[in-house]
Amino acid sequence: MSMAPDIFGGALDGLSPGFLLILLGLLATILPRATRPAMSVLAPLLALLHLLALPAGPGGMFEIIGVTVTTFDIGQPGFAIAVSFLAAATVAGIFNWHERAGLPVAAGLIYTGCATGAVLAGDLPSFFVFFEIASIAAAFLVWSGGTSRSLGAGMRFAVANVLAGVLLLEAFLLTYKVTGSIAFFTGDLSTSAGVYLILALGIRTAFPVLHAWLTDAYPESTPGGTVLLSVFAITTSVYALMRFLPGETLLTFIGPVMIAFPVLLALLANDLRRTLCYGLISQVGLAVTAIGIGTPEALAAATTLAIANVFGFLLMFMAIGAVLFRTGTASAADLGGLAAQMPWTAAFAVIGGLSVAGLPILAGGTAIPALLTSIWTSSGPYVAALAMFGVAGVWAHAGLRVPAAAFFGDRANNDPVEEAPVHMRIAMLGAVGGCLAIGSMPCWDDIPFDAAGLVLHMQGLAFSLLVFAAARAWGLLPRDEASALIDVDWLYRRLGPSLVGVVMTVTSSAYLAWQNFISARLTGAFRGMFAAAGPQANVASTWGTGLGVLWVAVLLVVMLLVSYM
Repeated sequence: MSMAPDIFGGALDGLSPGFLLILLGLLATILPRATRPAMSVLAPLLALLHLLALPAGPGGMFEIIGVTVTTFDIGQPGFAIAVSFLAAATVAGIFNWHERAGLPVAAGLIYTGCATGAVLAGDLPSFFVFFEIASIAAAFLVWSGGTSRSLGAGMRFAVANVLAGVLLLEAFLLTYKVTGSIAFFTGDLSTSAGVYLILALGIRTAFPVLHAWLTDAYPESTPGGTVLLSVFAITTSVYALMRFLPGETLLTFIGPVMIAFPVLLALLANDLRRTLCYGLISQVGLAVTAIGIGTPEALAAATTLAIANVFGFLLMFMAIGAVLFRTGTASAADLGGLAAQMPWTAAFAVIGGLSVAGLPILAGGTAIPALLTSIWTSSGPYVAALAMFGVAGVWAHAGLRVPAAAFFGDRANNDPVEEAPVHMRIAMLGAVGGCLAIGSMPCWDDIPFDAAGLVLHMQGLAFSLLVFAAARAWGLLPRDEASALIDVDWLYRRLGPSLVGVVMTVTSSAYLAWQNFISARLTGAFRGMFAAAGPQANVASTWGTGLGVLWVAVLLVVMLLVSYM
């Protein structure tokens, strides 16, 4: 049953909202520059209204090579995530109202459409096509940063995601070979398909060691591009984990590591957008752990947290994006004291930090206590302790350090800074509304109110606030300095090029030695031949005229004898 009147009169009932956004994104490339901001807002809004008007159940079916493909299926949990995607994309379009260039507008709409199509997909082919095109569009969003750094980061992003796509396709093909079905399936890690599947989704979900593409690429896009990148890709991957690997025990070991390891790196990162990327990975670790637990309550809480992160991190990235738009930098070493000149943006950043931390009534306030309770009861105290550490860590760096570094403390310089443009403030206010709507929603399926989990969560937040304040007052926090933080990407940004340089040097030396050896042997051979048959040798010495005439006469006699005998 549809949830909204169909403004299209039922004409688009067979069209996925994802396809609608992709078509409008392609249209944006040929529209006049002045109309593109309106398109970036109206397109996701129209897609949202279309989604709410669609009847429940599968749709958009067509047959290809004897197989019936279902492009969308209106159901949970994909429906709720798709609604949050389109609402967030509308808000992001308002934030990006200043953007006129065709590439970022078109790539953003196509990216949003593909992410929405993926979470609504009704079978494997639809999911794979949407999932992979989303990665291509995301790479163009990174490249739209327009710098040499964004070019390199976009290439590394593309390589990582192409690898993930190949692994995912192999998993799907192996499964289809065994089952003959294109329906969604539950992965089994004892099979080759299951191994390919978890590797592919591990890259896309930024598992530890496989995460560097995210923190490398996201901060290199435009302010608006980073806002879009933070919302869709990793949330779609969390949804994929819920569809393919619910209850997988390995995830209960990966998730806690994913929660804990970004905490220190986030405190060391100088780029505040990269700090937020680490916080996003840590929050996703909570959802990954819950997916590994696999109970209905844990999966529902993971879905709710994924939706909460859409709006919480959307607000945080918009606040830092507004700072970048006005100052030209997101470096903690170059910022500080902006609250007096950008009070609205500072307030929105603080609210975003509280939302990410899971303060009650804000996004995450329902999901995080339920997740902590599920982790405590199902995985034991050690995993629960890591989860608490991660929650406190996200609060410390995303909720406390980022606003403190950008808006409070001493100014790095005294240049005047204007408040964020009106359209950015309206967008951030819309994100606050999303945070409040999610956090105060009275009923979330399968997530009962848990007072013990709420108290535990609040204790962790209060303790981390106390520790952060004390460490800041005593000068124990890492200093904000202009530096580049390299973690696992050191393997391919430093170690890889060094190894390639060593291999090239050794190979070049070996090739030069072999070339010299062959050249010396050929030179010696040619010198010997020249000595034996050169003009100064007996073989090639000049004959006298008389001797030459004699030999000509002899040859004539021989020819006459042969001809007339």
